[in-house]
Amino acid sequence: MDQISQVSLGDAIYERVCRDLVGGKLRPNEKVTIRGLAAALGTSSTPVRDAVQRLLRDEALVQRSVRDVRVPVLTSAKYLEIASIRRELEGFAAGRAAELAGPKDIQRLKRIVDKNEAAASAGRWPQAVQYNQQFHFALAEIADMPTLLGILGGLWLRMGPLIAGYYGHEKIPLVQHHQAIIAACENRDSVAAAAEMRADIDDSKEGIIRYIESFAEKE
Repeated sequence: MDQISQVSLGDAIYERVCRDLVGGKLRPNEKVTIRGLAAALGTSSTPVRDAVQRLLRDEALVQRSVRDVRVPVLTSAKYLEIASIRRELEGFAAGRAAELAGPKDIQRLKRIVDKNEAAASAGRWPQAVQYNQQFHFALAEIADMPTLLGILGGLWLRMGPLIAGYYGHEKIPLVQHHQAIIAACENRDSVAAAAEMRADIDDSKEGIIRYIESFAEKE
């Protein structure tokens, strides 16, 4: 993490850790320490502690003991609940994006997919999963739905580490449905775009549940 020099360090650190969670830089069950974050960000422990407390309230982090704060491992039931919500909201966003996307928007989506494929081919899975997240958020932005984008931000705060951990572990291509969504946007086919997004989320369910269960096996 780059050093932060802003007036509101607590807010800045909170936003930075949120981005790391959403983008999958922090993985399920990974331990997070006040001292480690402070050193990485080049700041004192006080604003880091404030940010961590906010993340605990958001349930984006979980405290197992006084000195043990970790990225949570969602239960299968919680994962399926959030995935079902994402399925509807992101499918809606993809359909709306297909109706509104212009040439620049489509080129933006294509660039993200190209970067995703290049990162995966080179074995740079942390970057690949971040481009995956960028694609999903870009659709909500193209759909011009800032409220929905805010809701998705909260859902991905919980889901980002799990999605990144799963794809990074299994090394499964991420872009098959994304390419189909782009084609649907080019054709102004909102129904196809929504269906492909729902399929994109559905296809990973069984694998992610197995990934969740693997953590219980290690305990």
